[in-house]
Amino acid sequence: MKRRVLTIVLAVVLAVLGTFAVLVYVNNADARAVAGQQAVTVLVAGKAIPQGTTAREAKASLHKETLPASSVSADAVADITAAQEDLVTTADLSPGELLLKSMLVTTAQATGGLTIAEGNLAVTITLCSAEMVAGNVHVGSEVAVFGTVVAGSNGDVSAQPNCTGQHKQQLGKGIGNTRVVVPKVRVIAIGPASSPVASDAKTTDSAFSQQSGPQNDLTLLTVAVKQDDAERLILLTQTGLPYLALLGPSAQVKPDDHAVPQFPPAPKKK
Repeated sequence: MKRRVLTIVLAVVLAVLGTFAVLVYVNNADARAVAGQQAVTVLVAGKAIPQGTTAREAKASLHKETLPASSVSADAVADITAAQEDLVTTADLSPGELLLKSMLVTTAQATGGLTIAEGNLAVTITLCSAEMVAGNVHVGSEVAVFGTVVAGSNGDVSAQPNCTGQHKQQLGKGIGNTRVVVPKVRVIAIGPASSPVASDAKTTDSAFSQQSGPQNDLTLLTVAVKQDDAERLILLTQTGLPYLALLGPSAQVKPDDHAVPQFPPAPKKK
């Protein structure tokens, strides 16, 4: 008799527990369904927003929409805060696309860690140690960039870097001069060149001969400049030899507005 009563009691307890578990599951499911249907406000692009646009500038192209929570990423931006206004977009936003928190980063993050002033371009040139003031140029240094350009006897513009010795002029092969290319620029990054270029001592048409041996002293130097200075630097690296001068506190370097001595000297007129 006692065994039968115990069995009945156990069955009732199990039934109650099972019913309670079902009720809890149903309630949780209802809660999830209700949460999924709850309305949330998000920012949506009304027109195309280019990559690199600041959040402050993007505001004019964004509008708020109310959407079901189940259809919106948890990363969606509901409102642009004051702390986010200087952040920039990491990708283009198409009309109708939601703005996500992960799309907003600092300017330095968007440019690979470089801090580039507003309106400037980052340009990298390759230099030897001597051309970098024997390694005394560092990130943050202010330098003047000089350029040596040589016109060959056949009219070609040619000059080649050499990190293993001095640049030696081949007399009679060309005429060169040195000028100021950029009077003042700030260095924003420095790093070793990943692929040293072997020198070529057999070049005959170049205005500079090179000693044999690998160029194992090359350094990549990055500066932030305006477009016109970027064009000058790129042209110099393709046709001439860049050379840096470290600026002192009161140094004043002006663009050349006068004739620069040439070598070899231009032939005198008879």
